[in-house]
Amino acid sequence: MIGDSGWQPNPAGCAAFVKVAAVAVIAGAALLSACSQPSDTQPPAAQQQAADEQARREADEKAWADAEKTGTVAAYTGYLQNFGSGAHVAEASQRIVALNEQARKAADEKAWADAEKPGTAAAYMAYIQNFGGGGHVAEARQRVTELSRKEADEKAWADAVRAGTASAFTAYTQNFNSGAHVAEARERIAALDEQARKETDEKAWAEAARAGTAAAFDNYVQKFGSGAHVAEARQRLAALDEQTRKEADENAWADALRAGTASAFSAYVQKFGSGAHVAEARKRAAALEAQARKEVPAIDIQKTCKAAAGAMVSLGGSTTEQDINACLDSEQKARDQIVKDQGTYAAADKKQCMRTGVYLPSYVEWLTCLEMERDVKKMERQPQGFGTGPWTLPKVSPAINSAGR
Repeated sequence: MIGDSGWQPNPAGCAAFVKVAAVAVIAGAALLSACSQPSDTQPPAAQQQAADEQARREADEKAWADAEKTGTVAAYTGYLQNFGSGAHVAEASQRIVALNEQARKAADEKAWADAEKPGTAAAYMAYIQNFGGGGHVAEARQRVTELSRKEADEKAWADAVRAGTASAFTAYTQNFNSGAHVAEARERIAALDEQARKETDEKAWAEAARAGTAAAFDNYVQKFGSGAHVAEARQRLAALDEQTRKEADENAWADALRAGTASAFSAYVQKFGSGAHVAEARKRAAALEAQARKEVPAIDIQKTCKAAAGAMVSLGGSTTEQDINACLDSEQKARDQIVKDQGTYAAADKKQCMRTGVYLPSYVEWLTCLEMERDVKKMERQPQGFGTGPWTLPKVSPAINSAGR
């Protein structure tokens, strides 16, 4: 085709061509006219055949002209059916193919427009099924993929919202990590986690408050170090500790008062150095010790220890200055213990044990005697606590004889 080849006509050549074509047309018309006139020399059968051929050609041209005028597939198909060997059969077939292709394209475009209008996956799938080789099949498949993904995304999101749980929103983000609602899903998860944390915090605090014990408040603080009630829990702990300390202080003081001995008051001072009754305890302990020192008879422990050393030598042993000093230390410690525990000894026991008129009186022996008598009486008062025996008598405090006995 000229238009496709890019060829440009020469004006002078075109004029010459037109002249030659005109002469050829005139000559052809004259020849056709001459041939169409019945020759006087042709036989009748030949003349009839020529007339029939002329009529067929004229009918063929007329049918072709009518088909061209209508310009439809049906018209060209009718021409082909009536003039199967006509002059325009090839062209008619070409026209039919062209019209069918045009109709196919028009139907394709219309179907695509119809699919675009609702814009649903079902509409695009119908287009693909009806126009498998259409001009928009690739785009239709892409639309179906996108819409299917969007529909699945929206359905999954609707399911997650309906469930309303952190696990549901987490499953959505895992299955649709680039979905349209991922950001909102993460916000909802964070909000639900915070809500769950607060609810757990409040529940734990309610349980701790209900128990009202130091252990319960301490457990809350350990589990919820940044909880809403940590400060209050610590205040409650401090208050309970202070209350416990005060109760223990008062109980210890009551025990010291009940015992009424210097050692009991001294023990209270040692355990509760900042207790509410420390000053009074020291005062009472001092008074009792002063009184006890007056009541405990005096012994010349120098004489006792030297006599004991001399007795050891006379028995064939040996002694040193260190042994005498150890004896003196033990005697002094025994006296101090008797003074502290003076209130715990019965008057009869003191009379029996603390005798100055015996040979070489000793504080160590007095303390041993007093403690044994006291503890025996205690065991007699509480026989169920000691069983049926045999009983072992208590030993003197190791600190008294630690210096070398």
